[in-house]
Amino acid sequence: MWDNLDNSVSTSGGFLNDSQNSNDENKKIGIVNHIEKSSTKVTYEIEDETGRITCFQWLAVIGKITQPVINLNTYVRVFGQIKEQNQTKHVLIVKIYPVTTLNELTNHLLEVTFVSLHIQKTSNDNQYKGSDVLMPDDNLGLTKDQVTVFRIIQAENDTVNGIERKTLKNRVPKNILPIIDDIIDFLTSEGHIYTTCTDDHFKTT
Repeated sequence: MWDNLDNSVSTSGGFLNDSQNSNDENKKIGIVNHIEKSSTKVTYEIEDETGRITCFQWLAVIGKITQPVINLNTYVRVFGQIKEQNQTKHVLIVKIYPVTTLNELTNHLLEVTFVSLHIQKTSNDNQYKGSDVLMPDDNLGLTKDQVTVFRIIQAENDTVNGIERKTLKNRVPKNILPIIDDIIDFLTSEGHIYTTCTDDHFKTT
């Protein structure tokens, strides 16, 4: 779940979007496996039931707040922002403190379970929906692989921006992956699909 980040439900290693937080921060509970301090920041490796992620906090930020003692192999709650650099996600910590009650940990596990089930249900709904969309007529001359890509894109036509290239690649059969970009270029040039908010978001015509 570390890489499952979308526009509707944001989860990353137990991080959940808090819609009531005006600073667009995320929160997470996990076990501290590693702590490394430098002259400018403190870096934590934090793990939960969904995986592991690197979190860091600038010492300049720590100096302005009361910083609790964080020990190895203890549960902590982290408030921060999920960042991505060189295709690797990490968390910029705004606040971190030890978990002191079992209720807080239980609540976190329920949150992560709920989001996991929600993502699974959404994926299943998309597959069911994809079986009902119209296929291009055979006389358009599309190959089986091109039709498969077309149908996956068409299933997301009712969303604001259509489907993103990365998401599309995650949904197509593995045998199509080596030629997926060529299929996208072909469908675009033939007018079967078009780009929306970016060159990597597509809808069918």
